[in-house]
Amino acid sequence: MLELPKDLVSMEAPPTTPRLAERYRRLLDAAAEFARLEYPQVEVSAVATRAGVSLSTAYRYFPSTAHLLLALHRRQLLELRERVESRARNARGRGIEERSRQLAGAAIELLQMRLSQPAVNSCLDELVVPADHELARMIGEVDELSWSVLGRLGGGAPRGKSIVLMVSGLVSAIRTGRLLPYEAEQQLKEACALLESRPSAARLA
Repeated sequence: MLELPKDLVSMEAPPTTPRLAERYRRLLDAAAEFARLEYPQVEVSAVATRAGVSLSTAYRYFPSTAHLLLALHRRQLLELRERVESRARNARGRGIEERSRQLAGAAIELLQMRLSQPAVNSCLDELVVPADHELARMIGEVDELSWSVLGRLGGGAPRGKSIVLMVSGLVSAIRTGRLLPYEAEQQLKEACALLESRPSAARLA
């Protein structure tokens, strides 16, 4: 389990001025490179150096590695949502097989995202924070975003949550050697096909 220092300061909201917004973007771009490492190997100071951003600016928005990685994953989920929205529009009115394929594709994207970024995955699955800490709120926001993204294709957030939880379990199984990536992808496809074969309240409404 990952534990945070007790004396963390609160992070500032993402900047809106063009100059600072560009630095914020560069920090997240650099964080995407470091996210391929294990969590203990990622440091905000190293990310700031790679991004060419001052340490004071980096720590203003990301007081800890966890803040940085969660913000990165939130951006990635928003990008995935844009792709999913496009697929959902294209799949509207199509049969179960096509909807299942679209849902499985999005779920596999999330799986691959988590597998290729061990630091992000550890932050999501192993981080221990008090319920009233701002990081708990960030984790909640990221969770709900991921559920809604997959729920857009799967018939509602509850179904999206089921798939995200399955993705988390599959990532753990792969990282511990109990499952191969292609086996995990096949299981996701089968689960998505099963979900799509059953009408949901969201579609019946």
